[in-house]
Amino acid sequence: MLGWITTWNEQCGIAVHSENILHHLEADYIILAPENVTKIREDEGFVHRCWNKKSSDFTELISTVVKEGLDVVMIQHHPGFMLFGHLNILIGKLVENGITVSLILHNTKERPLIYRINRVDKAVNGMRLCRNVIVHQRGDVSRLKEIGVDGNVDLLPHGVYPPPSNRDSMKIPEGRVLGTFGFMFRHKGFPELIRAFSSVKNWDYLVMLCSVREDSRDALVECEKEIERLGLGDRVILNTEFLDQEYAISTLSKLDLIVFPYQNTKESASGAVRMAVAAGTAIAVTPLEIFDDVEGSIILNGLTDDDIASSLESLNEVDLERSQKQIIQMRDANQWNSVTNQIVDLLGI
Repeated sequence: MLGWITTWNEQCGIAVHSENILHHLEADYIILAPENVTKIREDEGFVHRCWNKKSSDFTELISTVVKEGLDVVMIQHHPGFMLFGHLNILIGKLVENGITVSLILHNTKERPLIYRINRVDKAVNGMRLCRNVIVHQRGDVSRLKEIGVDGNVDLLPHGVYPPPSNRDSMKIPEGRVLGTFGFMFRHKGFPELIRAFSSVKNWDYLVMLCSVREDSRDALVECEKEIERLGLGDRVILNTEFLDQEYAISTLSKLDLIVFPYQNTKESASGAVRMAVAAGTAIAVTPLEIFDDVEGSIILNGLTDDDIASSLESLNEVDLERSQKQIIQMRDANQWNSVTNQIVDLLGI
């Protein structure tokens, strides 16, 4: 049986990523999730909460793996909830117990100078023991090779959601409407987008679907202050709820352009942009590696307010139609069921 170590049933992109992969998995599996989290719904019967975020104590997790008779374990890793040094310990303990381990990495850039236990190179020994190390960008493959992880690294696309079947959505005002989407974190550049929007004349409204968590309230306050300072209260529609996927995608499909104004980030792929791809709407992104595989996206001039504003002002309907056509092609080629099938092949289950 397969064990899947991941966040689950919480406001977390990794949890959503796991759910979408496993939705299409025919093999039996159990979820090995962290304890002491704020759940968005009750856990299913196959969920075992047996480890804690940022802890190196995996005694209960290993006990659960052995008790359940698991022979293959997939780890969904992000250094925000499991430090690389702790990941190294976990992989070693699983392998000691005869478990075949595969790993999905969502960040390969983490190399802090002070908090060295969370450097990606602290997990090199463990990664070498894995059957597969799955990443989403060519840059990830190169960075792992630089630190001596090679031969077991596989490049897989991040899955894309299907078009919405339920057309229920937010009411969108008439006019030329920009949008953005994702968790309300400062590195995602939402204040920059608000300021850019305030200075352009050819866009009427900005719709922001930006879910707020306890650790992102400061970013929300900054955005709200900018909206008030710039007098945009009647032109910026800000929704901070954690929206159902179908509802969010359906709403995004009603927009003319979806903008991802990320600033610098260490993430390897964006789940939020895949929701926009599912909507089949034109997409514009800042020139960062995280968006390298978003085929058809319009590349903004840079990261600053002025860069974003100048890009938005220059876009015409031909640009938007061209982007939309390529985005739809990308959506159709990278559905979640296809990604799940590729993972099944790699796991050999």
